[in-house]
Amino acid sequence: MSEVNPEPSATVVCNSCGMALGPHDQFCGHCGKAVVYETISAARQDVFEILRPLLAYYCITLVILSVYKFTSLFPDGFEGMLLVSVIDMAVALTFWVLNVREVSPLFSFTGVRPSILLFTIIGAMLGGVVIHVVAGLIQVSISDDVFYNPYLFHDTAWPFAMATLFICVQPALFEEVAFRGFMFNNLQKLAPGMTTVYISSFIFGIIHLAIVSLLWLVPIGAAFAFLRLRYKTLWYGVAGHFVYNFTITVLEFAGI
Repeated sequence: MSEVNPEPSATVVCNSCGMALGPHDQFCGHCGKAVVYETISAARQDVFEILRPLLAYYCITLVILSVYKFTSLFPDGFEGMLLVSVIDMAVALTFWVLNVREVSPLFSFTGVRPSILLFTIIGAMLGGVVIHVVAGLIQVSISDDVFYNPYLFHDTAWPFAMATLFICVQPALFEEVAFRGFMFNNLQKLAPGMTTVYISSFIFGIIHLAIVSLLWLVPIGAAFAFLRLRYKTLWYGVAGHFVYNFTITVLEFAGI
């Protein structure tokens, strides 16, 4: 139910991009659209309608990755990894297109600060090294987090380049769009602020189907989600995600 003058205590969001708004804002400070106020209590009247795209994406992706990881339906080796990657990207791209109006503002370079970008890159690099060492100490393969082991690429023409493409570039772009893009936007309509950060980071960890790895996947997801919440852009998460995975890839190929 829309309200012309919401109560001062009501939490309101932009109808166009889902960003949190002040109770008296007439225009969204993020996308510039005229505001039609909608209270959180009104939004909760149809929770399923709001969360349906999120649930659809998550269930489809979970089934695809579970079949790949726990069954033999996909081919072995590089061919199977390539096939599941193409399917996964197609699913993410479909939901990206369906939510393009809400996601597009998150790719704006306006307001992207080099200092924050540099801090994110350094933090992701250090985090990759630390987690690689910790995983080695507890004898857990970080490669299971992304479903791709380095050996899958050894028989290709350009092993390291192919690993970088599928382990670093693909997840950095498509996972950020999925989890910190349209999924985050939908969750924010029901649970604005840090609650969305916590929920989305846990969902991000679970989708990797590696229980022990939740120890680092959830904090990593929370860090990227906080950057998205704080700065209203995906670029910090994309950069951090790429650098983290690239650091792990380099260490794995180096045999360290």
